[in-house]
Order: sequence, then structure tokens, then C-alpha cells
Amino acid sequence: MNRRLVVLVLAAIAVLAGCGAGDPSEPAPSTPISTRTIPPSTLSPATTLVSGLPRQVGTDGNFQVFEVTAHQRELVARNAVKVVIRQGLWDQGVRFGITDPFKKQHLVLINPGMSGLTARQILDRMLRGG
Repeated sequence: MNRRLVVLVLAAIAVLAGCGAGDPSEPAPSTPISTRTIPPSTLSPATTLVSGLPRQVGTDGNFQVFEVTAHQRELVARNAVKVVIRQGLWDQGVRFGITDPFKKQHLVLINPGMSGLTARQILDRMLRGG
């Protein structure tokens, strides 16, 4: 047992001695530091990544129908007046509808009217709050 300990200590000393070998005036080799950064997310904070919602599930006349989570539905209901009325989109023919909060599937219907925006852009504004 003593012999194994001596061998391990000698091996450790040899390894450590090898680390210091070389010209002492030379700078120690440095490991390059990565300067790569992760780009910021382009998704709205209200976007649910797990389920992929909101997603367009169809159309109903001039309305585009999006399936959303219950939380996203609440955000749309809370922000609708700020987005549609205060931003003047109502006067440009933008209309929307939402399903009853007690239904199993939550839907938001958006007609972009003559606003020049897509239904998705209007939905994103409603989810962000402006």
C-alpha cells in the first residue's frame, strides 16, 4: 500500500514538474476565450415554446384564426383596447374576436382590415401590450 502511494506521489510530481518546464520568460500559454454571444430572442415573451402556440389554424371569412394558450388569450383580452382602439387600427377596419375563457380550446380571430399589417403582426402587438 505504501509503495502505491509513493508511486502516485512521484507521478503527480512529475506531471506538475512538466507543467512548469520551458523558458520562464515566455508567457504561459493562454486558452482562447470565446467572444461568441447568443443572439437575443426574437420571440415575444408571451410565446409558448413548448406547444408552439400561437399558431394559425385556419380562416373564417376575412378573419384569420389563431389557437392560443389560456394565458395568451387573457393577454389579448387585456391589451385589445390599447392596440386596436388607441393605435387607430379600428378606424382602419381591424376587427378581432376571442373565444369564451371557459372553452377547452382558446381561439383569437383577427381581420387586419386595411391596416397594412398582417393578422400575425396585430396578434403579436396584442400579446406584447402595444
